[in-house]
Amino acid sequence: MNQDSREALIELLFLSLYLDNHLSLAEDEVLTSALDAIGWDSSQPREICILNAFAKAREASSCDLKTEEFLAVRADLIQRDGESAKALTWLSKILGSDGISPSEARFLARLEKRWFP
Repeated sequence: MNQDSREALIELLFLSLYLDNHLSLAEDEVLTSALDAIGWDSSQPREICILNAFAKAREASSCDLKTEEFLAVRADLIQRDGESAKALTWLSKILGSDGISPSEARFLARLEKRWFP
């Protein structure tokens, strides 16, 4: 996975957490494992990206139009890089770690429909 896709995936993960309005300990543990597993290849520390991703996701979750635009840009970038399957796997793993809520299921379905029509 290239760095642009990594960062887009992180931003989508945080958006999903904002839309669900819930972060469990199980999700946090799997999220930490996922962040380690996908790697990092940037001169900027991962922690700075994470803080920025949280802020961007919070802003995007403030209205449906912003949410859709945010999701579309990141999903398209991941698809362009050929990383849709890997991204969907990680998102499903993290969100499913404590059971899939209805809002998480809708989020995953939106991405799956976009990536695998």
